[in-house]
Amino acid sequence: MEKLQIITCPMCGEKFKESHYLSEAFKEQSEVKFLANMVTHHRHSHIVSWNKCWGRYGSYYRSTWFGEYEDEKRKVNERAKRQIIRYAKEELKEMGIRASHFAVLQNTEEKTMKLAIKHLGL
Repeated sequence: MEKLQIITCPMCGEKFKESHYLSEAFKEQSEVKFLANMVTHHRHSHIVSWNKCWGRYGSYYRSTWFGEYEDEKRKVNERAKRQIIRYAKEELKEMGIRASHFAVLQNTEEKTMKLAIKHLGL
């Protein structure tokens, strides 16, 4: 098994280990693997509402607005992708990451692709 890489978030500077699953799923696409790991990190470390859903009183918090888990995760991931593009565009460009890499990620919406093209190019 390939050794998991340590990733540094370009937004907060936090270091985290890439996911086993994502490392295997995108082993031939290093840019996409980085983005997939960043989306996961961003969802858990930068989007407070996602963590509130799964914290101590998460079931109460979720009961008023939370729908089906996979659908909510998809929405939060899209929000994370757009925030990553907006706040780390220069770092992404330096890494050679383009909109085409976002297109490989699961469920990438048209508005996310438009933003990626605008800031990162095809």
